[in-house]
Amino acid sequence: MANAKSKTSATRKGTQTVSSGHSETKSFSGALKSFSESFIPRTNDIVQARFGLSGSKPKTLEEIGKTYGITRERVRQILAGAFTAVKQRREDPIFVALSERIETAVKERSGIVSVDDLFKALASDSKTEAGALSFFLECVKNVKDERETKDRVRSYSIASFSFESWEAVHDIAVAIAKETENALSEDEFFMKAKKKGLSVDRDTFFGYLAVSSLIRRNPFGRWGLTESSEITPRGTREKAYLVLKMHGSPMHFKDIAKRIDQTGLQKRGRSTHPQTVHNELIKDNKFVLVGRGLYALSEWGFEKGTVREVIDAVLRKETVPMSREEVIAEVFRVRTVKRSTIVINLNAFFGKVGKDRYTVK
Repeated sequence: MANAKSKTSATRKGTQTVSSGHSETKSFSGALKSFSESFIPRTNDIVQARFGLSGSKPKTLEEIGKTYGITRERVRQILAGAFTAVKQRREDPIFVALSERIETAVKERSGIVSVDDLFKALASDSKTEAGALSFFLECVKNVKDERETKDRVRSYSIASFSFESWEAVHDIAVAIAKETENALSEDEFFMKAKKKGLSVDRDTFFGYLAVSSLIRRNPFGRWGLTESSEITPRGTREKAYLVLKMHGSPMHFKDIAKRIDQTGLQKRGRSTHPQTVHNELIKDNKFVLVGRGLYALSEWGFEKGTVREVIDAVLRKETVPMSREEVIAEVFRVRTVKRSTIVINLNAFFGKVGKDRYTVK
């Protein structure tokens, strides 16, 4: 039973324990602490400072150089020596286990993953874990650091990753996004890609797109060009428009403000002020105030104006008088008001024909 337990990997409070035989270490930071025992004190201190392993913010080469009175290049050489020392222990069970963990995380994401997604998966919110992971990424043989390009964000890929395949898939996705006016659901996007000759499966398709800088998914799970206002809305109006469109029905301006923040459309650390939302929407024709504080999109067919003006427009569209229920139904279609408000306006400002028919006076 003891031997069986020593060969398992356990996760406790976000810290993974990697075991093999009689060697055991906790997490990336625990592993690095074990490996760094062979470093001379200054090398260990520089590694700690560079990767923020003490919980402080990682320091630049220049900052470290000033601390020790050495050049940036010398700091780089010392760090390279630390990487080499760890690489020479690649057969160590601890290093093997950590390497496999990193490689598996990249392979599971179609062989390429953005820096943000990889660190979120392996280091969670721990700055110490993130620093140690950064160190080991310099040492792992089968995972490569891919610089940011005009098409891709900075990423990590498996050494054998086919960028020709990635580019072919990406070209199809960009073409679809440019042809489509609105953001697409995953199902719509994938089906359109299949019709254009996509040769990879669904998971690979979206795994590839996860590192694209030209294509992105919005907080509502829809895909499109990064520059599109439905994907990366700028300003309160565009954010409110996206929230309303995805909600599909009128919302109070206070709820719109909350939804903007809840979906991450607002910058981290900031909050959307309800009054700002109200002030922005009231003067834009794309939005219609359809009730007390309630806004809808004009593209849904909702109309501006008082209830009296809306009723007048409804009655003028018809060539014959309308029943009360017919008028109420038509007003409800374009405004969100109380039934009694419609009835009061009908009786006060419009002509009644017969028992239950209304027309303009």
